[in-house]
Amino acid sequence: MPSLPPVPPVARSRLSSERGSLLLVAAVFAAVISLVLVSYLELGRTSLKVAHRSFFANDAANLAEAGLEEALYCFNQMGAGMPPATAWSEWTISGTDAMYTLPPFNRDQNAVGVVKVYVTGYDGSDAAPSVLSQAVITPFDGGAPVVKTLQVTLKSNASTPGLVALRGLTLNGATYADSFDSNPTDSPTGPWVAYSSGIARSKTAVVVLAGSISINTGKVYGDLYLGAGVSPPAASKVTGTITTGYSKAFPMPAYPTPASVSRSYDVGSTIPATLPAIGHLPASDGRYYYFCRNTTIGSVTIRAGKAVTIVGTNTGMTYGLTIQNLGTCIVYMDRTVTLGTNRSVNSTNWAGALQIFTTTTGNCSFANNSRFVGCLYAPNARLTASGSGGSGRLVGYFVAGTITTSNAMNFHYDEALDSGSSGGSWTVTNWLERQSAADRASVAGLTNNFLR
Repeated sequence: MPSLPPVPPVARSRLSSERGSLLLVAAVFAAVISLVLVSYLELGRTSLKVAHRSFFANDAANLAEAGLEEALYCFNQMGAGMPPATAWSEWTISGTDAMYTLPPFNRDQNAVGVVKVYVTGYDGSDAAPSVLSQAVITPFDGGAPVVKTLQVTLKSNASTPGLVALRGLTLNGATYADSFDSNPTDSPTGPWVAYSSGIARSKTAVVVLAGSISINTGKVYGDLYLGAGVSPPAASKVTGTITTGYSKAFPMPAYPTPASVSRSYDVGSTIPATLPAIGHLPASDGRYYYFCRNTTIGSVTIRAGKAVTIVGTNTGMTYGLTIQNLGTCIVYMDRTVTLGTNRSVNSTNWAGALQIFTTTTGNCSFANNSRFVGCLYAPNARLTASGSGGSGRLVGYFVAGTITTSNAMNFHYDEALDSGSSGGSWTVTNWLERQSAADRASVAGLTNNFLR
């Protein structure tokens, strides 16, 4: 076989150059593919981490809500009459605050969730208790924990008791306690009807937290709630149920001060006969605030449709206050309410139009055939009432240290005072997700470093 002719040097050089170029192109192409693959893998890893953190963020919100539910359950247990010490027995208590750490939660991909809950005013001492719930999920990959913090403010929907005696109740003679509904249509503008035996009902609630209860020939037309150690009366004296071991706090509210409202008027010891006075303007909340001292609230008329607040130092109340249609009056004072025979307070309006708070330890007295329509909150006072005929009556709700009646001065709870209550024992009035830097920074201070 003849041999192949030798390759010329020029051709050999050209072939070597082509092979080198192809190798270089292949190397560059491989490098580009490697870079793309590495970038794709990094993108996939980042996407996976973002997806997991998004999942854990949503999961943390659910866990934080579970913490809120845990606290709400305890509030509802207490609202049903369970003593606070029992309702919150698994919690750590500090003053009026309660703390609880739920058992750890095992989440997806071996992540661990921890939920801590902090409650202020757990025992009912705060009219607007708050709950802070924080869920912390530590991801499986060792990344930064996912934190979700929720805060709610609550309002009690529990029915207002018609009669509360913190240290003892004595109903002498034929005194009875019943209820009626002054506004059966729940209209915010009324009309409100006055109590009469024809619309009387058996839906009042009487509370006696300590001391004793005595019911002579009268009766409680409704339910009776007795604190620990209070012996119940005969079952025939109560038309509803008798609950023992009951516990509930009845704290005094904080009184307004001139600094706490945007506008107010100091009237000294002379309260104008008609409020609000001509030319006066309301505060930002729509109420007219008057501060007085060393006086007695007597014959004062609250104008129709106006909301008035009177705050008195060394101030008490006697007969003569009149509230015109759709007007309201809230009184904060430190002396007693005293009505003489055949005298009245707010006799032409409904009980919700008048609220009286007093810190007095004296005797709030209602004499024969006097008439009081309103809400009296005097947890440190004695309340005495007497009646010798059919015209005397106490309408609304009454809270006092001790309550004693004679003859037939009866208590009529107005069910319209509970209008607007809905759902369970407590309602969420404010919901806040604490996610901003400022919010997160304040959580530790709000919870004494229990939460972060």
